[in-house]
Amino acid sequence: MSNYIVLVKQVPDVTQITDNAFDLETGTLIRSRLAGVINELDSQALAFANYMKKISADPDGKIVALTMGPPMAEEVLRYSLSRCADMAVLLTDKALGGADTWATANPLAYAIRRIVKDFFKGNGDYYVVCGMQSVDGDTAQVPPQIAEEMSAPCIAYATRAEFKGSRFEFTRIISGGSQVVAAKKLPAVVTIAKYDYPLFATFAATRRANRMKIVYWSGDDIRATHIGAKGSKTTVIRVFPPGRSSRKCKQLGDAKSLAEMLVDSFKNSRAEPDHTDSGQTSRYVLPSRRADRFDRNFERTKKENEDFKILSRTLRELDIGEISRIDEHIKKKLLAAAGEQFHKKALEDMINGLQLTEPSFSGEVWVVAEHDFGALHPATFELIGKARELADSLETKVGVCLAGHKVEPMAKELIAAGADNIYIIEDKLLSVFDPSAYCKVIADCISKYWPQIVLFGATARGRMLAPMVSYRVGCGLTADCTSFDIRDSSRTGRIAILLQTRPALGGNVMATICTKDSKSQMATARPGVMKRLPADKSRTGKIIKHEVQLSDDDISLEIIETEMGSGDVNFNAEAIVSGGKGVQSRDSYERLVGSLCDCLSKKLDTEVERGASRAAVEQDFAERIHQVGQTGTSVGPKLYIALGISGAIQHMIGVANTQTIIAINSDPAAAIFKQCDYYIVGSVEDIVPQLVQELEAK
Repeated sequence: MSNYIVLVKQVPDVTQITDNAFDLETGTLIRSRLAGVINELDSQALAFANYMKKISADPDGKIVALTMGPPMAEEVLRYSLSRCADMAVLLTDKALGGADTWATANPLAYAIRRIVKDFFKGNGDYYVVCGMQSVDGDTAQVPPQIAEEMSAPCIAYATRAEFKGSRFEFTRIISGGSQVVAAKKLPAVVTIAKYDYPLFATFAATRRANRMKIVYWSGDDIRATHIGAKGSKTTVIRVFPPGRSSRKCKQLGDAKSLAEMLVDSFKNSRAEPDHTDSGQTSRYVLPSRRADRFDRNFERTKKENEDFKILSRTLRELDIGEISRIDEHIKKKLLAAAGEQFHKKALEDMINGLQLTEPSFSGEVWVVAEHDFGALHPATFELIGKARELADSLETKVGVCLAGHKVEPMAKELIAAGADNIYIIEDKLLSVFDPSAYCKVIADCISKYWPQIVLFGATARGRMLAPMVSYRVGCGLTADCTSFDIRDSSRTGRIAILLQTRPALGGNVMATICTKDSKSQMATARPGVMKRLPADKSRTGKIIKHEVQLSDDDISLEIIETEMGSGDVNFNAEAIVSGGKGVQSRDSYERLVGSLCDCLSKKLDTEVERGASRAAVEQDFAERIHQVGQTGTSVGPKLYIALGISGAIQHMIGVANTQTIIAINSDPAAAIFKQCDYYIVGSVEDIVPQLVQELEAK
């Protein structure tokens, strides 16, 4: 008999975000100012768990909904009870507030253990089911970290379940295809990428849910080891609006004007602005290397930089060249010169900070390499380019952790890309990616050498592996970053720390985050955002072999079937035409996408590749190998044309490096219209044939 614990979350309605929704001092969301709704993927997870219970034909299996949040989060539990949940638990305590993913996963795991003890009578035959991520965080870190805390298999990006021979088999998304897997042991954590059969509440079920008792637990009831802001491994430095989009977002009236613009845009594409690494700032210099010992121009906030400039200028005016000469009399003069800029406590902190010149972290800057079928993922090379820049600022080396079977031949390519040391972990059991096995060997390697920075690609694999590794080694992790900078926080005694900037709340805001209480600073970075360096085959590096003992017990998943998309795909083509759910059918996809690709290839005299959104692939309009997006392939052509694609953030992340994005969609409120350069509101069935006709006539 299997039981099910479904993690649900009340999230802010991101369509209603206003300028006053954030406390700019603390960088936290004021949730009371936004309407709360259930996270959409969690509602799908609830339906998925109900389906699992149904196909197992076990009426005794229980579905327990669990959430962590303020008392008003009871609403999502009532929602869950009105659909299918048999019980509901609300973990609520002021001490739990301000938690990062580490301090969210930890108490949830402890709450799960108590649910098993109290409600399942210790029966370990259960599944933790949840959405792969939430709209307010978009990190996808909590489920893998819960799995790591519980030493449970993690099946990420599941789309389907079948019950065969007394066990569940899950179909999940992998890069370029799909895979059918089963957990080798229970309990297991399953994250849902998509489930298209929602549950609806009847009037009677809603009345019943409102009468049911919800179990309330506090922090004392679960006794977790890391809770709230104190137990977090990362902290938010600031929250700010995203920069104004460099996309034109211009609506066109008809196919003729679109055809003219399309040809002109492609011809002038080399003059288009570069959309990559927009957060890059001036190169950091270690305090000990600066000409002026009082120079603190690399502080983490603008305010801190301004304060130190006042302090430095006043010290020079007073002819103070040594910190030891700053006595109480001098401090009074400094405070007088500062006026309202800073006060006595801040001055004391700054004076103490001026005495610090050594970095707070030591070691190399590492990239965890990703590869498949003997080829390295492009994101690995992008990260090495950024790691090279960071390492040069910190006067250290770039290391690459490369795990797998027969992977040593890849080392030469990694060194040419900018790496100095390649840490190789070879084992036959690593020939196929298993999250638990890879987590074990990579965490072991990190724990031996302790690099000061570890970067992963924010790919489907990286977003599952990085949280597990970071949790195992006890380090904070920031997800889906778009920029990295080395800065000081002299007032808090931290020098040369990594500032990690990422979009949040569906891209409505940006957050800058730093690591705390960790030996390494860890982050995942969006593919297509960082710049790959030109290969230098003359570079030399060192290969370091790291031995880790693996056994079959370290393998968490049984891989039953792997299906990769067939055919050859060249996503390095200068133009890509992608079809989404709006093309309606496979026949329409073949006709509309195919005809436009053929026409553009002739008109632009270039190769044009076919792409597809995840929704189109799930509807079997196109093969998985053609999928573009966060769970597919990130692309960066000169021209990207989206036909019937709504513009979900996971898709737009995958095309962010494109020079010109064109969209055709019948929904005038489609999100993609705010993230493209040119668009037409209209049916792809009508517009595409007209566009082909106009292009052929030009």
